[in-house]
Amino acid sequence: MFAALGLSFGVLVAELGQAQAGSWLFTANEKKSKIDLKVTLDLGITKQSDSDSTRVEGTMIAELTPSAPPVETIRITSVNAQSTKSKLQFKYSFGPFGLLGKAKFSLSDLSIRIDPEDAGEEAQLDDEGNFTQEGNKPTLVGLVLYDVNVAGQKSKGEIDFSNPEDIPEDQEQEPFDIVGQLKWEGDLPVLKFDFDIEQEVESDEFEGITVLVSANGSVFAYGERLAGPPLLAIAPTGDSQLRLAWEAGDYILEAAAEPTFAEPETIVLTDGQAEHIIKPGGDHPHRFFRLRTP
Repeated sequence: MFAALGLSFGVLVAELGQAQAGSWLFTANEKKSKIDLKVTLDLGITKQSDSDSTRVEGTMIAELTPSAPPVETIRITSVNAQSTKSKLQFKYSFGPFGLLGKAKFSLSDLSIRIDPEDAGEEAQLDDEGNFTQEGNKPTLVGLVLYDVNVAGQKSKGEIDFSNPEDIPEDQEQEPFDIVGQLKWEGDLPVLKFDFDIEQEVESDEFEGITVLVSANGSVFAYGERLAGPPLLAIAPTGDSQLRLAWEAGDYILEAAAEPTFAEPETIVLTDGQAEHIIKPGGDHPHRFFRLRTP
């Protein structure tokens, strides 16, 4: 991992102490996190719903800018919210005394995920830490077992939400909003957010019946900083020189004439060195620097 900064001499591109983005890992508090799940069976002429609830465990990753309060923006880049119940169960009875039929569904190993490529846009925080991250595309994972005997139609089987072949392409999940709040307890952030997701499922095995899965939940999670690349700060010294500074560690400092670092020049550092003073030269009108681990 490395952090790279480019500069044109005489132009300040990064100051010592400049706010930097940081990655934080948030772990859900099971006692304060919950998903309410409702599954509706729609036969066209009638429909029935049943509900079940579960506590939530799991982790989220968020990019905070700056990485310490007051935070200006947040982007939740990864979510893995898992049900603490191994199985959620739903039962249905259609018509008076179930004369039109009955059905049973169960959902095992439920989890709601957001992968980095499906995460929404960066969101601004207001003065109270409230934010709305739009455009998140979730993946609903779980195994549905069904036993349907309705209006003379009998079917029994399973649907695996994690198997693309079990979910038709036209039933892809619609994006949803994450509505949340970021607070701080000392040096640690606390993340709270709500979500409302729907997944419609149709299957040839129970033709004419549409299954609508609605997940309404809230997550409460505590954060811890993720180890990231070393940060390199650059500032003028006041005598036509530049000072490169970083937190002491086992790093390699490199310079290059272009940002790809195709032919980097290694700047020799001594043990414990945490800064380097350079003076612009006419043979290097543009220089780029990066600090990386060996």
